[in-house]
Amino acid sequence: MKNSRQTLWKRGGILFLLLGTLLWAGSVRTQVSSTRVSRGQSVTVKIIAEGSKVRFPSIAKIGNYPIENLRRSSKLETRFINGKFSSKQQRILSFDFYPDKKVTIPPFKVEVDGKTLQTQPVDVDVVAAGSAATAGPVAGFALRMHADKKKLYVGEPLILTVDAVEPLNGSIVQMQYSPPQFKDFFVKPLGGEKQLRQGNATIHELRYLLIPNRPGKLQIPPAQVRIGIRDLQAVGDPFGIFGTPLKWYSIRSRPLSIDVRPLPVAADLVGNFTMEAHVDKKRVPANKPVNYILTIRGEGSLEDLPDPSFDIPGVTVYSDAAEVKSRLVGDKLESVWRKSYAFISDRDFTIPALTLKEFDPQSGKVKKITAPAIAVHVTGGSASAPARTGRAAAGTSRAPAAAVSAATAAPHRAADRNGSLLTDEAYYARKAYEEKAARLPWYLAGAFAAGIALAALFCLLYRKFAGRPRRRGPTGRHYKPQEALKILYPHINEDPEAEAMVRLLYRLENGETVELDRKALDRLAAKYDRSFRS
Repeated sequence: MKNSRQTLWKRGGILFLLLGTLLWAGSVRTQVSSTRVSRGQSVTVKIIAEGSKVRFPSIAKIGNYPIENLRRSSKLETRFINGKFSSKQQRILSFDFYPDKKVTIPPFKVEVDGKTLQTQPVDVDVVAAGSAATAGPVAGFALRMHADKKKLYVGEPLILTVDAVEPLNGSIVQMQYSPPQFKDFFVKPLGGEKQLRQGNATIHELRYLLIPNRPGKLQIPPAQVRIGIRDLQAVGDPFGIFGTPLKWYSIRSRPLSIDVRPLPVAADLVGNFTMEAHVDKKRVPANKPVNYILTIRGEGSLEDLPDPSFDIPGVTVYSDAAEVKSRLVGDKLESVWRKSYAFISDRDFTIPALTLKEFDPQSGKVKKITAPAIAVHVTGGSASAPARTGRAAAGTSRAPAAAVSAATAAPHRAADRNGSLLTDEAYYARKAYEEKAARLPWYLAGAFAAGIALAALFCLLYRKFAGRPRRRGPTGRHYKPQEALKILYPHINEDPEAEAMVRLLYRLENGETVELDRKALDRLAAKYDRSFRS
C-alpha cells in the first residue's frame, strides 16, 4: 500500500511539472505560459536562475520566431522546508514569441556563481487559430487579417479586413486592440467595428482602405489584441471596489505580403472616374464672387489626390478643403471628391479647363478626363478690360492663349488703316510718361510741403487729445461686407466663426435678407486684417 502511494505521488508530481511547464535543472529552470497554444497566440518564457551572480545567454530567436519584450528582473524567494526557513536570490530573464507551428524551446546555458548550468528543452504545440482543440482560457479565440488583393499598382486601393473571433461561451472580460503599424501605405478606416454572429462565435470586423505609395514587396505587420480573462485564482475584492482581477493574454494575426507594381505610365488617378464642373452664375457684377464646384466620382480611391489650383491674371481665387467620401459597394470602392472655389474679379475672365490623366488597372488603359472651360462676364467693372484667361495647375488649360498686343510687338504696326496715331496705344503711353516725368519736380516739392503740413497737424492733434483715453480694439474700424469677405475667406477652415460669417456675407451678396451683427463682423475682420493697427 505504501509503495503504491509513493508511485502515485511520483506520477502526480511528474504530471504537475508537465502541465505547469516548470522544468528544473539544478538551480536553473525554464517556465513557459503554455505548451499548447493557437496560431498567433504568444508564448511567454521565463528563465529563472538562483544565485547572486547570474549571466544569461544572448537570445534572439526561438526557432524561426524572433523574441519580443525582452526584460530582466529579480526577486527574493523564501522557503519553509522541514521546519526551517531559507531564502534565495532569483534572477529572471523573460521574453515572448509567436509561433505558427510546433516548436521546441532549446536548452540554454546559464552561468550561476561561476558554474555553467543548462535548462531542459520544452516542446510547444500550435493548433489552428480558433480551433476548439486549443487549450487554455483563450480556446476558440482567433485574430485573422486578409486583403481583397495581393497584387496591385501604386495608387490602387486595397481593402484590408481584420476579424477577431470571440467564442460565445468564453470568459473574456476585456479586449484591447492594436491595429497594424502600416508603413508605405496611406490608410483610412472604413467605418467602425461591425459585429457579426457566426455559429457559436461573435466576429468583430474592422476594415481599412490602404493605398500603397511605392512599388515593391510591402509587408503589413500583424494586428494584435490583448485579452483580459477573469483570473479565478487571484485574491478577489470582497467589496467590488477594484473590479474583477484579470489575467492578460496576447493574440496576433499573421502578417501579409503585398506585391506592388509601379504604374506603366505617369497618371494623376488610378481607377475609373468622371469629372464635372459648374458655376452658380456666368454673369456677375464686378467684385462679386462666382462659386465654382469641381466634382470627381467613380471607382477607385481619391484620398491622395492633390488639390487642383487655378492661376488667372486679375482674378482672386479662394477655395476650401476638398471633401472626400468613400464607401464599399459589394467588393468595389466608390469615391466622390468635391472642392469649392470662389473667383472674384472686376473684369471678364475664363475659368480654364482642367484635364487629369487616369490609369485603369482593370483594363490597363490610360485615358483623360476633362472639365470644360467656363467664361464669366463681369458687369460694372473696368470697361476697357479684356477677358482674362489663366491656367489650371493640375491640368492643361484649353482656353486660347492671350494674343500679344500689336503695339507691344511693333509700334509702327499699331496705326490704323489710314496711318493715324489715334489708335496707337504705345504712342500715348510714351507721351503720358514724358508728361509725368516733366511734372516730377513739382510732385516732389508738393509731397515735401504736404509732409510738413501733416506733421504740424499731427502735433496739434496730439496736444489736443493727449490727455484723453485712447480708443483701441476692433471696434475702432468698420468694414464693408465685400472687404470683410476677402479678409475672412482664407480662414474659414481654421475658424468656425469666420466660416459662419462668410456664409452670411455670401447670402447678403446674393441679395438675401440676413441679420448681420456689425460688431461681430468688425471684430472678426480686424482679427485677421494684417493692415489694421489698433
